[in-house]
Amino acid sequence: MSFYPNSNAEARPAFLDLSAVMRQVYLWMALGLLIAFGVAFIGGSSAQITTQVVGNRTITSVNSPIFNPVVVIVSFIAYIILAFALQPIIMRASVTVGTLCYLLFTALFGFMISGIFLQYTHTQIFLALASTTGMFAAMSVYGYTTKTDLSRFRNLLFMALFGLIIASIVNIFANSGPLFWLINYAGVLIFVGMTAYDTQWIKNYAASVSMSSDREMGQRVALIGAFHLFLDFVNLFLLILRILGSGNRR
Repeated sequence: MSFYPNSNAEARPAFLDLSAVMRQVYLWMALGLLIAFGVAFIGGSSAQITTQVVGNRTITSVNSPIFNPVVVIVSFIAYIILAFALQPIIMRASVTVGTLCYLLFTALFGFMISGIFLQYTHTQIFLALASTTGMFAAMSVYGYTTKTDLSRFRNLLFMALFGLIIASIVNIFANSGPLFWLINYAGVLIFVGMTAYDTQWIKNYAASVSMSSDREMGQRVALIGAFHLFLDFVNLFLLILRILGSGNRR
């Protein structure tokens, strides 16, 4: 994706348009979501077919190639490595390499969540997706248009996110119902806030880059912004899905 379709250097403005950079952010994010949910759907459909043939969901994870334990472990390790390394890669490697790594990350994420098509109904997934889209859009618009400096909430949001991770790990062993609900509702509030904060942060970052003529840097910012908003969207989606589907799974 390029910011200006005309390759004539004389026709390009001396600076990047902020709206062009932000448009790229949302286009890359949308493409990432399309890949992630496409891979998840294919993986989930593959497992469902195996389940119908084998007739035993306990055996599915072993017999379905997509859920082979070795494949899952390797994919999870690759996903974690990419999650931490992606932003430095985008900033230091070529734009092409950064783009490929971003797309690979979204595909790996789709693979990791493909089990939702076994755990939840299509209606629950659709409702969660629709709810997430509405909430994300509202908070992203707020983050883009508000005059309030959201950076003051940065430390609070990140401390809350760290606490959410710790509580989630604890509840794996405690299996507490009240803690389950607290984690999910608190998580929704945290990622709603993160969406607004990240949008404003991306806007400010893009604005500083847009004053230069560095189109390559503008593309890097677009990828980084898409990465942040992609994570906000999918985490919000998974939390809402857990709330909607907690009492009525497959």
